[in-house]
Amino acid sequence: MTILRSMSESNTMAEMFHPPPHVVPLKKVEDELSALRTSASADNVPSLRACTLTLVVLCDKNEDPADLEALVAQIVESHPARVILIAQHDPEAGAWLETRVSSYLSGNGGLRRLLGEEIMFYPRGTQYDSLPSAILGLRVSGLPFILYWRGQPDLDDHLFRALVQECDQILFDSQHFTARAERINNTIARLRLNFPNVSFGDVNWQRIRPWREFVAQFFDDPANLAYLDKITRVAIDFSVGFGGNQSAAILMMAWLASSLGWRVVHGSYQRDGLKRVARFEQKQYGAASRHEIEVIINVLEQEDCMPGELTGVRIETSDDLPEAIFQAKRAVGGFVDVRELTLNRYSERCLVLNIPQESSVITAELDAPRRDRNYHRALELLDALMSQNAESR
Repeated sequence: MTILRSMSESNTMAEMFHPPPHVVPLKKVEDELSALRTSASADNVPSLRACTLTLVVLCDKNEDPADLEALVAQIVESHPARVILIAQHDPEAGAWLETRVSSYLSGNGGLRRLLGEEIMFYPRGTQYDSLPSAILGLRVSGLPFILYWRGQPDLDDHLFRALVQECDQILFDSQHFTARAERINNTIARLRLNFPNVSFGDVNWQRIRPWREFVAQFFDDPANLAYLDKITRVAIDFSVGFGGNQSAAILMMAWLASSLGWRVVHGSYQRDGLKRVARFEQKQYGAASRHEIEVIINVLEQEDCMPGELTGVRIETSDDLPEAIFQAKRAVGGFVDVRELTLNRYSERCLVLNIPQESSVITAELDAPRRDRNYHRALELLDALMSQNAESR
């Protein structure tokens, strides 16, 4: 049995117990979960069961459901749930479906709480096609039904198409996308239109939140607001590492452009290896003409960065005002060097980069399922960017 420790709301160290998952026949899953609840109440120690939702997690490529033990524990600690974990399947293997069950319990000797019921599916071959009925049959009736698709989303996937119509909320993690990140985000934008009652989110969108805050803080000073209409060039850097993609950088570009009301220049989006270049136009206040803004996404490696993590944002302005530069650059050790150069000010600061953990992002999304307007505006801009680029070819 694994013993996991966490800090409780009363600032005391609480223990969580996770018995090793064991194999059961699919038709016996509910019976085995009931037996686990009974065994948790052994020795005349009462056990309380709590459940607030059903969470379905599709694992990434080469990721075993058992690898997510710590993540699941952190989620069910604040959101007691039935968690269904699905391993990636091998379509060429013989038809087989292995099912395992376990539970997550908390307590220190006295009253125990059953926080999580865990079901693991290991599909092989054509048995993958039977998963939708198995999953929907095991969902907890009357509670929110959440899908967390950790890997590369295949929107034509049989399982995804079956579940999306039943979901209250769908979470992606574009850090794991293996196809062109901008095209997948564009597809998610279309998916959102097809399923307006489903709340969509991206863990990677929250990872770039500190960077969005750094950029927004440049213009907290009223003296800098005039520069918002004078931006001519933006450079966004990211680290590739081992298998990283441009998703965070593309989301950062889309957030900035959509927040400032920039319009896509038709056919301007270019790809050159890992580099991306896009042009936007903005109408200046009181002016009849528009001016163009060039956004360049480039690789800038940083030794202690995660694959795909942002490593820098640089904003340059020009026009009748003297040129200004606003820059945030990743430094070693989890810090960011922030530099501001304007007509009236030159400042340099070193700030802590607090990237939210995956579990905290998911629990925050579960706390308040919402349609983040900034996120969806960014997706709409990516939709326009990709659509207009396709039309120009």
